[in-house]
Amino acid sequence: MDRAKDHLAQIESTVQSLSTAEVTARKDWRAESWIRCIGEHKLDPTKPKIVDLSQRELKLERELFDNDLAMACEELEGALAIIQEGGYSAYITNSHGTILAERRSRDNTYHCSTDRVGAVWSEEVGGTNAIGTAIRNLQPTAVLLSDHFFADFTAQACVGAPFFDPDGNLLGVVNFSTRNPAVQESTQKVVFGVAQNVARRLESRYFRDRFAKNAILNLSGNPLAPAMLAVDLDCRLVGASRAARQLLSLNENAFGSRSLWGLFEKSKEVSTLEAIYEKETRLRQIGTAREFEIRGTRPRALGPSSSKPAVSDKKPVPPIRYRPTLSDCVGDDEKMRQSVTLLRRFIGSGLHILLLGETGVGKDTLARALHDDSMRSGGPFVAFNCSAVPESLIDSELFGYATGAFTGANRDGNSGRIVESDGGTLFLDEVGDMPLVLQTRLLRFLETAEVSPLGSGKLRHVDTQVIAATNQDLATAVEQGRFRRDLYHRLAGVVVSIPSLRERKDLDRIIDTIVLQYQGNRRLELTDRARVALRHHNWPGNIRELRNVIQRGVMIADDAKIDVEHLSSGGFFVAPAFDGPEASPRGSDLASPQRAERSDALDKASSFSEGNAKAIIANAERNALEHAIKQSGGNAEDCAFRLGVSRATLYRKLKKHGLELG
Repeated sequence: MDRAKDHLAQIESTVQSLSTAEVTARKDWRAESWIRCIGEHKLDPTKPKIVDLSQRELKLERELFDNDLAMACEELEGALAIIQEGGYSAYITNSHGTILAERRSRDNTYHCSTDRVGAVWSEEVGGTNAIGTAIRNLQPTAVLLSDHFFADFTAQACVGAPFFDPDGNLLGVVNFSTRNPAVQESTQKVVFGVAQNVARRLESRYFRDRFAKNAILNLSGNPLAPAMLAVDLDCRLVGASRAARQLLSLNENAFGSRSLWGLFEKSKEVSTLEAIYEKETRLRQIGTAREFEIRGTRPRALGPSSSKPAVSDKKPVPPIRYRPTLSDCVGDDEKMRQSVTLLRRFIGSGLHILLLGETGVGKDTLARALHDDSMRSGGPFVAFNCSAVPESLIDSELFGYATGAFTGANRDGNSGRIVESDGGTLFLDEVGDMPLVLQTRLLRFLETAEVSPLGSGKLRHVDTQVIAATNQDLATAVEQGRFRRDLYHRLAGVVVSIPSLRERKDLDRIIDTIVLQYQGNRRLELTDRARVALRHHNWPGNIRELRNVIQRGVMIADDAKIDVEHLSSGGFFVAPAFDGPEASPRGSDLASPQRAERSDALDKASSFSEGNAKAIIANAERNALEHAIKQSGGNAEDCAFRLGVSRATLYRKLKKHGLELG
């Protein structure tokens, strides 16, 4: 009680003895905040009130965050290893001060119970605190013990570092906190530095992800924030981080129109982007005496250029994979729109979800997009294919096992996929193929939310959202005794059937979206006859087949056009023959006045009959091999990866066409 009185007296003394002008002149951030808490926010330092959002409100805040929350959580994981020795836990908030994700210290002795997911820590609610005051001042803030406004929080220490989106707008705050009244100021300073490093790294990662197809230039000048420019291959500015905007006085009118060489002076040594890549270069800002050290990195999709690819034994780096969103899954198909609206309403409600559909329709993609869109996006997404694991191993892989549970077991045991999904989402693909004996164990877990690893005898509670999927008719499987009726009813909390590709009304949009996903920094488009051929194919492999066809076409096309020959690589797809006028296939506009303009394309496409299809395929296959050899520099593993085949298949194809890697 004495501590609360002393704290109140300190606040009153500070506020009454200093005017706002004096506080501003002295740059006393704590006094400024205390004055705001009393005069602007009308808070009482003896009466704290923590605001917690409802689950519905929290879900909306996470949706509005509109960035990869999982990436932010990765950064928290790395920081936790450094800061938890001081009893600190780690948090990510949005721009309103709402905690969206947390990573707690293993030792909960000094955990702040008021710091929890869904809690609001804006200055208007939480008084002077690292999150709210950092948001108010747009500056990294360290609040130690009695710096807090509310007396109840004077045993806590926290640091907050704001980070900004690629457009320079406040995105959120990295926050570390501890309720250790004996925490040393020296410890707080170290933790404060870690928070700023995490914020800087996170801001940089978001910027690089947004502008992955552009060159990135890092500027010296601000050690506390990443000063970065994004430039296209024509040297036009397309983006700048907040720090770069401030350093160079850039506004929105600069992007898309202003050249890099309208900002910096060219020299004999530096007049192209190539001269900036991978080394530090000094450039002078036009109209000033200021020079900046600049280091450039190439667009991710392009990599180093070379007239003659060098043979390398290095393991190839897989290309950046685009992760489709729920909007991508919906497209312009009304049935998908209704299904996703239903799923959004029920995910997180405690009901399990069952996705039905043919092979290749994108059940796994939809499951991942649902996870990313849900309140569990900060947790793990664990996928388990029930048909891809031998029956004898499903039990141990899914439910886990203890040390020494059986001969040949990992000596450290195996937690199992169910436990790995704790706090996130468990995706059970091809659940219709699960053996009956294991269906009983799965049912027990779904009913109790508890799992006992083989050989342990101990129950563990697991909080996970289960999404199951199958291409089988489960109702028939139940009637035939191949699938438990009670398990079916438990899984079928919400049942959604995903339409096949041939049933969808938005094929053209899906085609264009996939081309955009795979074209990298190139600007590709389909020829008319290629688009017509894609529209007429029956797509028994659905979206998976379409992705394979387009990806191979993108890799083989040497110019800006993807033609039928490029799509026919490897026999995955053969352009159909057309007999007479086209009957306006789904998603097409050939019945419009544009049809007359495309008559030549139809005539050309009709020439691809079954008689010469084999020759076309063989020629396209050879072209694909030659292109992949060139792009991989003769590296066998890289070449096989680019073609989407095993190395054994690669060598067989090389022999068939008389080609060599070297």
